[in-house]
Amino acid sequence: MQITGDLAQRIVNVAMAVVHRNVNLMDGRGVIVGSGHPRRIGTLHAGALRAAQTGETVEIFPDDVGRYPGALEGINMPIPIGGRVVAVVGVYGDPPATRDTARLVRTIAEHILERERRYTEAGPQARLREEFFGYLTDHSGIEIPPEARQMAASLGFALEPRRAVLMASLGIATGTGPLPAEYRLPAIAASRLGEIESMLRSQSLLRKTDFVAASDRRLAVLLTADADGDVLARGDAVRRGLAQFLDLPVICGLGGIAAPEALPVSRRQAEFAAARCTPRRQIASIHETAILLDYLRGKGMGDEGRIAARPVLDRLDALCGAEPQLRATLAAVLAENLDRSAAALRLGVHRNTLSYRLDRIAAATGLRPCRSFDDAILVWLLLARPPEPPPPETRTAGRSKVRP
Repeated sequence: MQITGDLAQRIVNVAMAVVHRNVNLMDGRGVIVGSGHPRRIGTLHAGALRAAQTGETVEIFPDDVGRYPGALEGINMPIPIGGRVVAVVGVYGDPPATRDTARLVRTIAEHILERERRYTEAGPQARLREEFFGYLTDHSGIEIPPEARQMAASLGFALEPRRAVLMASLGIATGTGPLPAEYRLPAIAASRLGEIESMLRSQSLLRKTDFVAASDRRLAVLLTADADGDVLARGDAVRRGLAQFLDLPVICGLGGIAAPEALPVSRRQAEFAAARCTPRRQIASIHETAILLDYLRGKGMGDEGRIAARPVLDRLDALCGAEPQLRATLAAVLAENLDRSAAALRLGVHRNTLSYRLDRIAAATGLRPCRSFDDAILVWLLLARPPEPPPPETRTAGRSKVRP
């Protein structure tokens, strides 16, 4: 296993944040490739070279420093992988007082190197999935990129179902805030992708048409929409399954349900929602009223806004389509600044009738504009939205079209 400078420095940074001592990482030739003292990188550490050659720990006391050019007092412990020493960790300090610290540093380094090895050996399938997810969710066009279509065929991925993007960050602290990136074991999502997906499917947390990939040190899941369009409960079940399986804190953001060509929107919404997670809220959905309103302030009720608001929008449209007087009721309440008595007078109905209608709206949509100012703003946005464009033809150029 070859240890790059970036990997070596990542290990050093993690270890130093834990032990608060200077740490060096040397390769199998005794050359320093990562250090808390950058000026030493690239120099020979004779103590590490001896540890690499003998496979034994080398302790350097103050009186021994002259015998080991390029070394300071401290402990140097070899790290064997596959029957040969691939690295040596060095911790500065008086050897008797530093032994336990050096063992901890070696454990940290071994753990990170093992994760890196797993990632390297993850195989072309994991990398193909990551690349495919990127093509599918990170384009700016209005159609699915041809590269994504080709890769979907090779992966056996059905493009047609509408899906929501779930972005899971692994190893995020739930106490004082996010951990530094170095603490999130490098590429853990990719290194254990096969195990993770097998676990999720064995516990029936994924449907046959769902998709899992690694993406920028995170885990991405494409959740196929159910008949009722609610994927939040499934997303939270996936989050809890991941946290238990990996024994790590996990936070997730969930985007709106979108047609395949609009999945970049769902991904952006998932990332927007994830940024609003808190220690007590470990999954956040773009459909939550406070998050949705924050999102709509920047996006409005265009195509992206409608994807974010689709669940409540569909419920409201279905209700008002069946009972047109309820739309007029909401409009009157807004026009009268949420004053129920004034709204009833405007409508020419008894106040109890108005209350009954508002209860009907709350039961069907969850919206209570007279009790929640956020709900009132959301109702105003939904009623004032521009007309939706006519639905596209069922088939265009041989491709199925699905509304956002």
